[in-house]
Amino acid sequence: MDNVAIAKELYAAFGRKDEARLRELFAPDVEWIQCAGFPGGGHRRGIDEVLDKVFGALQTTWEGWRVDVDEYLDTGRGVVVLGKYAGTHTETGRAMEAVFAHVYDVADGRITRFRQYTDTAPIVDAARA
Repeated sequence: MDNVAIAKELYAAFGRKDEARLRELFAPDVEWIQCAGFPGGGHRRGIDEVLDKVFGALQTTWEGWRVDVDEYLDTGRGVVVLGKYAGTHTETGRAMEAVFAHVYDVADGRITRFRQYTDTAPIVDAARA
């Protein structure tokens, strides 16, 4: 698969909550860097930590969490994905939308590093009691 196909498959597997496929797409020591203020944000390393601390946090904190992709840009050694998040915070009932850029490094058909750039203000505002 090329870089764009790998990224598309990643979002499809995330949407299906297909943990087995996610494990196939990530390098075992994947580096996952998210913005502070984002649910599960911070610096993670390894598949188990990413699945537990990042994806697990999203599923318990947000209803109807969506990632809507607008564009995929192949960089040669990875892919940049542009889009927006949407969801409703489970405790406050507030909905939000926030734009993002995801930067993936890919080697040997697997994602080795993820970097997130997003406007966390709408996310933080929706979570405020």
